[in-house]
Amino acid sequence: MGAKTLAALKECGAVYLNGIGGAAQYYARTVQKVLGVHLLEFGIPEAMWHIRVKDFAAIVTMDAHGNSLHAEVEQQTGQALEALQSV
Repeated sequence: MGAKTLAALKECGAVYLNGIGGAAQYYARTVQKVLGVHLLEFGIPEAMWHIRVKDFAAIVTMDAHGNSLHAEVEQQTGQALEALQSV
């Protein structure tokens, strides 16, 4: 999830949603309908699923305005690590 992904999201007016790890049963219950699937040749988990959901809890980690929570966390943890190393 780097600069290329962020640029593509900005160009397309899209966002990247990050779900809670280990919550597959919860997320499965939010799916109302499978609208379609593409790239199934990559396997079921890696395919591009188009689904309709309700009450799907997720965090927007990259947005169409160029903001990236991934980059912010990397920067902040890098600064914290440097501070720890200088102690």
